[in-house]
Amino acid sequence: MALINLLDWREEARQQRQKEFFITLGLMALLAVGIMGLVTWAMNGRIAGQEERNTYLQNEIRQLDRQIAEINQIEKKLEELENQMEVIQGLQQSRPEVVKLFDELVKSVPEGIHLNSFERKNDKDLTFNGRGETNPRISEFMRKLDSSERLDYKDLKKVEKERKGVPAQIFVLDALQIIPGKKTDAQGGSK
Repeated sequence: MALINLLDWREEARQQRQKEFFITLGLMALLAVGIMGLVTWAMNGRIAGQEERNTYLQNEIRQLDRQIAEINQIEKKLEELENQMEVIQGLQQSRPEVVKLFDELVKSVPEGIHLNSFERKNDKDLTFNGRGETNPRISEFMRKLDSSERLDYKDLKKVEKERKGVPAQIFVLDALQIIPGKKTDAQGGSK
């Protein structure tokens, strides 16, 4: 019988299988690296796209914040202008009231009363400092203030007898200035 050596053939087949295994393993590794590279590239693209959108939104938000700040400044200026207009309108409306107040005051001060000064606080409170010959003259002044259209007696703060010179009564009297149009509006609004 002839001796056939099968070991070489088996060794070659084993080496061939091992070679195929390593080739397959290398191809699989290349395929895995390729897939990982593709996934990484896709994810980096998506991240870059999102960052680009975020940057765009942040720029738009900054621009809107600047516009909001400008709008706030404009609103503040508008409010200041409205306040100035209200003050100017109030002054325009109250201009004739001073003349009417003095006219009414001339009609309300009776003979025997001498006003030294009067002070106007806020828009309607008046304080009169003066001298009266007698107490009945001061009472008459208070009644005339009460019956006046534009003045209203509020309070007699002080009356004292003058000690030197001609006998007289020094008085301090509070009154209110009434503006007829405003009083009726206020009463109408409260009813």
